[in-house]
Amino acid sequence: MIFLSATCLLAGCSDKCKKVICYNGAACVDGTCICASGYEGEDCSAQVRSKFLGTYNVTDNCSITLNAQYTTNIFAASDSNLYEVKIANFNNDFSNNVVASIVNGTQIKINPQSPDKDGRVVSGSGKIEGTSIVWDYSINNTNLNQINSCSGSNWVKSY
Repeated sequence: MIFLSATCLLAGCSDKCKKVICYNGAACVDGTCICASGYEGEDCSAQVRSKFLGTYNVTDNCSITLNAQYTTNIFAASDSNLYEVKIANFNNDFSNNVVASIVNGTQIKINPQSPDKDGRVVSGSGKIEGTSIVWDYSINNTNLNQINSCSGSNWVKSY
């Protein structure tokens, strides 16, 4: 017993999690917070989607609508799904919100959907780079048999 006490004093046998605070259901393991699904950061206090949320100044580079400029907003879709967001004024054209999913800490994806139920189907993906999202997406207008392909569209967060 004396040997164990002396070893702890010399080696520093302290609980590495004693002074660590982890949020949102995270567990502390060996002094590091292990985040629950949907959270990130050193103390797990940030939602994975939080870096995507905000107002963006958009410069689209599309095959039909060319170099359109407009403003859009990405906001939380619900409190329960931390990987889902909604996008208002998508392509400066849709009346209803486009739903997107956060794939991981830097990637976002739009699964095929027709938010306005008018024959136009949008799908695509983007990657956050600092305060910008670079998108590649397409809008398939089944009524007109046209596809508006947008590649390298740049969305810059304006906060």
